[in-house]
Amino acid sequence: MGLGRRAEKRKPHRLSRPKNEDGQGGKPVPFVNKLQITDIGRQCSRCKTFKLWGEYTKNKHGTRGYQSWCRTCFREHAGHTKKKEYIITEDGRECSECGKFQAWSEFHKRRDLSTGHTSSCKTCRRKRTKRDTENGSIRNRELQRKYGIGLDEYLRMAGEQGDACAICGKTEKGIARGKIRYWSVDHDHETGRVRGLLCQKCNMILGAAGDDVEILERAIAYLKEYGK
Repeated sequence: MGLGRRAEKRKPHRLSRPKNEDGQGGKPVPFVNKLQITDIGRQCSRCKTFKLWGEYTKNKHGTRGYQSWCRTCFREHAGHTKKKEYIITEDGRECSECGKFQAWSEFHKRRDLSTGHTSSCKTCRRKRTKRDTENGSIRNRELQRKYGIGLDEYLRMAGEQGDACAICGKTEKGIARGKIRYWSVDHDHETGRVRGLLCQKCNMILGAAGDDVEILERAIAYLKEYGK
């Protein structure tokens, strides 16, 4: 009896590959952002209303240099539309969360606010941040604001990639401030289309090259000529 074939080393699955009619795997299918984005404006990723760019706050990391949430949605989310009145004096104020009157030293400073301080006390903010971090709501809001996708979509993409970088295939996300990093969401800065999830190094490579294929091809040729 002949020797069996050696088991091939399986590579991590990066993106979903739908099968063709012949049963063979097709090309990777990246996630497509279905929000309308044009030269004059875009759909808000929260209220889904198409608005001009003037209705969005600038963000150098966002699509075309703007946030994906409109100004109205930001104000509503921040609670600026609430009409409840709180006791505010020279010595302190009522916390907007626990309702307790506390000295100004118990509130974080915010120069952009009328009182010069946050409306909720430090203790309440720590509790809320811890709670929102554990249940994923902070990450969910961040993904929606920057890329127009939610945490569920992010986790689905990570699962389809085998929880590995779509370029290098490594599964190590790295550590930041003692916590495991999230995968970087790679997207087209012109159209806002999400392409895949990358490790920080691979995402920085694409960013440094400006997504220019010719520059990356010359870098490969350079390494082949002078590399080991």
